[in-house]
Amino acid sequence: MFSNFEKVAPTFYGISLVPRKFWREYGLVLLNIAGSDGDISGPELEWLTISCAEAVGVEEAIVSEWKRYSFEKDNLENLFVSLNATSFVNFNKLLIYDAIRMAGADGDYAKAEKDRVYEAAKIMKAAPETVTAIEALIELEQAAEKLRLTIF
Repeated sequence: MFSNFEKVAPTFYGISLVPRKFWREYGLVLLNIAGSDGDISGPELEWLTISCAEAVGVEEAIVSEWKRYSFEKDNLENLFVSLNATSFVNFNKLLIYDAIRMAGADGDYAKAEKDRVYEAAKIMKAAPETVTAIEALIELEQAAEKLRLTIF
């Protein structure tokens, strides 16, 4: 359920610009990154399976698979094999953006998660400066949200 504010200023999810045929794998990569600190927390899983999935219309079958995913058994590089990241523009930036937001959904963007984001960026041939810039963007968005809540 969306608040009136979300109707005016909807939350952006990078996955919304990714072709639907890649949504399953995209989510698995996000889960792998969020689980790199040893746990996919409730807020992290909810960010993907409720907030994101409902906002963009991810099929229930994919959401169910995401909920059952065991991040400990998967290698990040192997997950990228089925994603043809070069077939659409800005894929690496979209994934990095969503990964950082999901990993920080529990209020703790842990060092292990940050390291895994940089590892994913390297696999996708994204410059480390790109990750740093996206981290800064997310910090700005969070500050703006706090300010908005203070004002309204």
